[in-house]
Amino acid sequence: MTRFFFHVHDGISVFDDVGLELPDIAAAQAAAIELSSQILNDGPEGPLWHDLNWRVEVTDSPGIGGQTFLVVNFSVTQRGVN
Repeated sequence: MTRFFFHVHDGISVFDDVGLELPDIAAAQAAAIELSSQILNDGPEGPLWHDLNWRVEVTDSPGIGGQTFLVVNFSVTQRGVN
């Protein structure tokens, strides 16, 4: 099992200092998508929506540095709003 850390960056960075023990990168990807779903369910008033562009970065380190395994990116683009 590998410990994966899920850092959220949305204008500010929230570093995961605990992580999750998971069997492989596929399980880490599923966990990152689940975390993203929770953030989306909080809506724009949620505590992690400081910017309309944000990402969940999955690494092997609780802080800056380490190996990045995958990144889930989100952005909101408004077009033709009157």
